[in-house]
Amino acid sequence: PLCRQAFMEILRHPRGIVALSLMHKHGVLSAYLPAWRNIEGQMQFDLFHAYTVDEHTHRLLLNIERFSQAEQKEEFPLGSILINRLPKKGLLVLGAIFHDIAKGRGGDHSKLGSSDALAFCKLHGLNDHDGRLVAWLVENHLVMSVTAQRRDISDPDVVADFANKVRDAVHLSYLYCLTVADICATNEKTWNNWKGSLLRDLYFSTQRVLARGKEKPVDIRARVREYQAKAKKELLRRGLKEKDLDALWQRFKADYFLRHQPNQVAWHAEAILKHKQQDEPLVLVSKHTTRGGTELFVYCQDRPKLFATVMAVLDNKNINVHDANIMTSKDNYALDTFVILEQDGEPVSQLSRIQSIRKALEKALSSDSPKLPRFRKLSRKMKPFNVPTQVSFLESSRHGTSMMELIALDSPGLLAKVGDIFYRCNTTLLAAKITTIGERAEDFFMLQTNDGLQLNETQENTLRDALISALSAKNIESVN
Repeated sequence: PLCRQAFMEILRHPRGIVALSLMHKHGVLSAYLPAWRNIEGQMQFDLFHAYTVDEHTHRLLLNIERFSQAEQKEEFPLGSILINRLPKKGLLVLGAIFHDIAKGRGGDHSKLGSSDALAFCKLHGLNDHDGRLVAWLVENHLVMSVTAQRRDISDPDVVADFANKVRDAVHLSYLYCLTVADICATNEKTWNNWKGSLLRDLYFSTQRVLARGKEKPVDIRARVREYQAKAKKELLRRGLKEKDLDALWQRFKADYFLRHQPNQVAWHAEAILKHKQQDEPLVLVSKHTTRGGTELFVYCQDRPKLFATVMAVLDNKNINVHDANIMTSKDNYALDTFVILEQDGEPVSQLSRIQSIRKALEKALSSDSPKLPRFRKLSRKMKPFNVPTQVSFLESSRHGTSMMELIALDSPGLLAKVGDIFYRCNTTLLAAKITTIGERAEDFFMLQTNDGLQLNETQENTLRDALISALSAKNIESVN
C-alpha cells in the first residue's frame, strides 16, 4: 500500500513524468509493474517504429511533458493549451503507460491493455469514472489517428461517427493529447504539419458536433449557398462577373462545394474562367500550404485512367500524395484535388519544382496514350519486407458508394497501379486517403461503379482479386 501511495503521488505531481523517466532508466518501473517487464527491449520489425516498445512509451511520456513547456507552444499549439485544461493530467499519463503494454501477447493489444489498465486503477484506489476513462483511452488510442489519416474528415457522417465514439469534450481532449504524443514518439520523421493539421481539423470539427449535442444535422443546401456567397464576394471584388460565376457553378455538383473551402472555390473558379483553351488541361499548384501540404488541382475533360496518369507522373517526380478528392462536373469535366508533399514531409514550395510538376502533368494529360510508364525499381531497403496485400470493404455512410481499405507494400507506382485496376474493373474513384506507415501503405478509397452505384458482392470480389494479383510480390516491379 505504501508503494501504491507513493506511485500515485508521483502521478499527481506536476513533474511526475521526470520521476517516471528515471524509474524507467533504472529498472524501477519494470520491478513495480510486471507487465512493463514484458515489453522491455521488445523489438518492432518494420520501418515505422524506430524504438523498442518500452522506449517508444518512454518517449511518449516525455512528449506529454513537452506539451507543458512554454518553448513547445509553436510546435504543439493545441496540445500546449489542452494539457493544462485536462481535469487530471495523471490519467493521461496512465493511459500512455498502458497504451502498448500488451504488445506481443497475441490478440488485440488495445483491448488487452485496457483490461490491464482497469485492474491497475482499481488496485490503486482510483474511482470508477477515472478508471473507465484510462481504460477507454488505452482501448481507443489509435481511433483518432486512423480517423484523421484514413477517413474523409470533410464528411459530416465521419465526424459524427467519431463524435459518438468520443462521447464528450473531455474524452476528446485526452485522446488528442495521447494521439499526438504517440505519433511523435514512433520515429523522428513521422510527425509533420500535414498530420498536425488533420488532427487539429478533426478535433475542432468534433468539438463543434459535441457542442451542438450531436442531434443537429448539417443543412447541405445552406452550406453550399454559404460557401458560394463567400467565394463570390471575393471574386466580384477581383473583377469577375456574377453571370459567369453562376454559369460555371451550375455545372458543379453540390459535393464539390461541400468538400472545398470558399477560398479554394474562389481559386478554382478564377483560374477556370481565365483558362481560354478549354480543350487543354488546367493544372494549378497552390502557393500557400493546405493542411500542411501543397494543393494540386487538375481540371480537364474526364478521361480513362486520369487518376492513374496523375499518380504515375507524381511518382516519377518523387512526390508523395496524401489526399485526393476525385469528382466530375455535370458535363463530365474532372475537378480533382490532391494534397502533395516532398519525400521529407515538407510542402512542395520551390518554384522550379512546381513548374516541372505542372508541365509534366499537362503533357501527360494532353497525350492520347493511356499506357502507364515503367516505375522505379523497389529499393534495396524495402526488399526484405513482406506485406501481404489486404483488401477490405467497409460499411459506407454515403448512399451509392463503397468504402475500400487497402494495405500493401509501399512500392513505386503503387497508386498508379491501383488507379489502373479501378479502370479495368469499371470502378470510379470518388476520394482517397493515402497513408504510408514505414514500409506499409494503408490507403482508403471511396468508390462506385461507372453507373454511379454501390459495388455489389461480385464486383467487390473481382476488384479484390485484381488488386491482390497486381500488387503481389512477383508482380510488384512490372506493370505494363
